[in-house]
Amino acid sequence: MSRYTVMSDTNETREIDMHRRVCVIGPDVIDFRPARSAAAAPAIGFVLGVIAFVAVVLWLEELPFTLALLLMGGAILLVPFSGMGFVYSVYGANVVVNREKRTAVWQQGLFGMGVGTEELVPFEKIEQIEIEDVGDSLDEHGNPDLAQYEVRLLKKSGKQLQLGQINVPGDMLEDGIRRARLVGEAVAGMVEKPLKEIGVEPRRRYRKRDESPVA
Repeated sequence: MSRYTVMSDTNETREIDMHRRVCVIGPDVIDFRPARSAAAAPAIGFVLGVIAFVAVVLWLEELPFTLALLLMGGAILLVPFSGMGFVYSVYGANVVVNREKRTAVWQQGLFGMGVGTEELVPFEKIEQIEIEDVGDSLDEHGNPDLAQYEVRLLKKSGKQLQLGQINVPGDMLEDGIRRARLVGEAVAGMVEKPLKEIGVEPRRRYRKRDESPVA
């Protein structure tokens, strides 16, 4: 199935939840950012680093030299890296699709900070945007248990670059497909390339456990 959808000219910003990411769709930029839960680990690391630093400052004379050295080393490592990781998890992006620059950029994610560029793809080198059902499973009753939909970019060279993935339980197949299509159509419209769906169909409908799944 192949479709091409142009985004409407609007200033509205939409957010679509994905697996460990959030797709933020704006009029000129689409960001694939870390999920909000990703801020928890660097925030904890930052707090631990501050506590270690304060402990050294307040109780330097009482602390054993080795322990004081370890605490100071931990503070030196945790505070800057966790701080930058927290800022990236809140404001950074894994992938940025920019209409004005006409590029799609994948960040390196060095130490979870999104430092540097891993891949830069001009719109002219994009073949199409793809949505594929990359995997699903059945529970012991034969009902759909989990479905995974991957949204990705295909370069003219044949290289595939993942934009994000949506994982849904078996009773939310249609919602998973809907969200994947919203993301895929938004990116396809911005880069002005076709959108292709691969195996993305609600092939099985969720039934109660005392009923049989239908094809």
